[in-house]
Amino acid sequence: MSDADRLGFFAGMEPAARRETLERTRMVRTRKGQALLSKGDRSTDVFFILDGRLQALLYSASGREISLRDLVEGDVFGEMAAIDEESRSASIVALTESRLLVMSRAEFRTALETSPGAAIWMMRHLTARIRSLTERVFELSALNVQSRLHCELLRMAAGSPNGLEIRPAPTHAELANRIGTHREAVTREMRALAAQNIIKAGRRRLEFIDLARLQTSVGLVALGSGDKAKTE
Repeated sequence: MSDADRLGFFAGMEPAARRETLERTRMVRTRKGQALLSKGDRSTDVFFILDGRLQALLYSASGREISLRDLVEGDVFGEMAAIDEESRSASIVALTESRLLVMSRAEFRTALETSPGAAIWMMRHLTARIRSLTERVFELSALNVQSRLHCELLRMAAGSPNGLEIRPAPTHAELANRIGTHREAVTREMRALAAQNIIKAGRRRLEFIDLARLQTSVGLVALGSGDKAKTE
């Protein structure tokens, strides 16, 4: 199986169409910390991640970094600008060395128009994005910091290979950027979870010891947060 065969967008194509489409892509390699896209860019290429980890970011006027989502093997980014021809909606930075397939907007649109499998995969991908963003809007609007952190940790566990360990784990500052708070608040809550033997944190390593209790805590905290103003 080739690297591209692991990408859902291409897997749904007929073999001949997949082969022809892949011949018109190019591979790029990134170094850790490299910026691939910047918010407001007018480029329209689409990127498919073969391996590595990247991050979608926004920056406030004061320079504060806001993490939108992590991008890993099998993910795609840049598709929105290729679809609507508007400017880039976020910046993309490589967290590790990565390999990506790059497709032009014209080839991407042709693939969607001629391959039902690719089009259906893209619809499902975009639908999943909408659902995820809906959840995060709710969390930021209705839940306190403790509950938002617990929700983010559960998402991380669901996305890990075995659901029990994250390596490398995000820093407390990175977690704070994801949930809209500050590093000190995350550190306080992570220490509380460790004291309850729900998680175990090491150097860039996070182990989930009791996921059931973490899931329960999300429900309990959420129930109590509806009438309580967020304090962080």
